[in-house]
Amino acid sequence: MNEEDGAAVVDHAASLAPMVQKYIQLRDQKAVLKAAFDKDTDAINAALAKCESYFAGQMAKLGLESLPTEFGVPYKSTRTSCTVADGEAFFAFCRDNDAWELLDKRAAKSAVEAYRNEHDDLPPGLNWREEIVINVRRK
Repeated sequence: MNEEDGAAVVDHAASLAPMVQKYIQLRDQKAVLKAAFDKDTDAINAALAKCESYFAGQMAKLGLESLPTEFGVPYKSTRTSCTVADGEAFFAFCRDNDAWELLDKRAAKSAVEAYRNEHDDLPPGLNWREEIVINVRRK
């Protein structure tokens, strides 16, 4: 790099500095607003939970599945969640009982990335997408 190129880089960095500064200020402002929003909604979420508990108590006391009102209908529903507590035991069960329908098919990104790095190729049947994103680190 010659002296003229070096000067151009310095000028370029100097002109970027205010924009980087503004970016960091905006990101900080967003974090403050999000924290305030989260704090404000904590109280609302607690109040909603109390209402839900009251509705559940009334439904249990009255032996009802719903409480119709002129404004809306609180009602019971079942929300389910299934997580794996012991992956090896679960996989062994699926294998031993030929119960493959209990599994979900998806690729493990980090393992595929390691394979791709080692073999400069993907396993058959997979797609790989990368995109460049811009991040800003605080100095």
